[in-house]
Amino acid sequence: MRRGALSAAFLALGLAGCVAYVPAPPHPAEFVTALDARTLEAKPAGAVWSGADLLAAAVTRNPQIAEARAKYLTALAGVKAAKAAPGPSLTLTAEYATEQPRWGYTAASNIPLDYGARRGTRITTAQLQALQAFYDYGEAVWSVRTDLERARADADAAREEIVLAQAAVALRTERAQRLEARVAAGQDARAISITAQADLVAATRRLAAARGRADAAAADLAKALGVSPAVARTLPLAPIGETPPPTADLATWRRDAAISRRDVLHAIADYDIAEQALKLQVATQYPAVSIGPTYFYDHGVQKYPFDLGLALPPWDLNRNAIRQAEAARAAAGRSLELAQANALAAVDTASAAFATAWDDLKRNREHDVLLAGQTAAAATRAMKAGEADKVDALAAQAAAVDAGLALNDARHAAAAASADLEDALRRSFDPAETATIKAAMTDVGGAR
Repeated sequence: MRRGALSAAFLALGLAGCVAYVPAPPHPAEFVTALDARTLEAKPAGAVWSGADLLAAAVTRNPQIAEARAKYLTALAGVKAAKAAPGPSLTLTAEYATEQPRWGYTAASNIPLDYGARRGTRITTAQLQALQAFYDYGEAVWSVRTDLERARADADAAREEIVLAQAAVALRTERAQRLEARVAAGQDARAISITAQADLVAATRRLAAARGRADAAAADLAKALGVSPAVARTLPLAPIGETPPPTADLATWRRDAAISRRDVLHAIADYDIAEQALKLQVATQYPAVSIGPTYFYDHGVQKYPFDLGLALPPWDLNRNAIRQAEAARAAAGRSLELAQANALAAVDTASAAFATAWDDLKRNREHDVLLAGQTAAAATRAMKAGEADKVDALAAQAAAVDAGLALNDARHAAAAASADLEDALRRSFDPAETATIKAAMTDVGGAR
């Protein structure tokens, strides 16, 4: 009786230490409301939002980053779970006999011995998976940073394009009206007025398209920041500018990208996981050992047998599983080489596009815009001297505005090419952004 009470007490203590289940159902409607209600910290009057400012705000608000952070914390919890040894099993048996004493009892246990390659590979694999989750978090932060940079470039270009397109519409409207009056007076042919009207329609469409691109850029910026588009539209953004990023170390950066980009490091971890899987299959050739202390109360006689259990390998001594693991390791090696090849190709493609875009920007700024400005100035001087009329001057001024629009397009293309090159290199040309990314990685890395 005393023995039964003691067992019951141990059982009650064990159950008391169990964790209770707490339901946590999602509330999708509440998230929509919360996202629309999010705001950003107000900046002083006249201050603008730089790329580093936007990234710092996105790290704490962007759902993609929040998901990657949660998965990383889950992987860290998996490491702790992998370190826990498997629990023993306990079998309780009772029997009734006709002789005295009538009852017999058995308590048999089985305790797996958690040691060697099986334990080591389980823990190491969990640690590698946590490392991959850390790399995935870094890729999420970088992906959001790239989205912010592209959205900022789109917003900057759309803002300038709207100003220029409005000027183009005003000039072409006045020119079309003057030509229509000249056609009505019989001074010019109808074809000239039709051409002017077509130019006005094209300018009006470009203005509408620029406003649409501004709205799309605000939506993209809002998505990356984790706020509503209404909030993103009110942000005073720092201009991108035309300063080309440094490329003196491009060859070194290209090599670094092929060995240190987080997608490459993820592939390296995949290879290491395949290596651990192979180690486990090799270890499975040998029996898994467990011990089984047992207690018998056999009708008045107490016995204490001790079992040694061996879980034997398959009939083929695990040869097929080993060959499969070796093939998986070789495939992981090819996947790693593919990741490196993709990184090198991305850098090569982005650097070529980068050089072309900046050459085009330089040509637009130093030749096309200069020539259009000189032509417009000459037309204005000729009009004032009576050698040309207002219609010709308006046409030259509209051409100068068109050159400005082309320059804005080239500037936008150069900014996009710069963002693509940074993305291929996984390297920001802005030291402030680099510091922000490092802080974000250090903060989540402290969870280890």
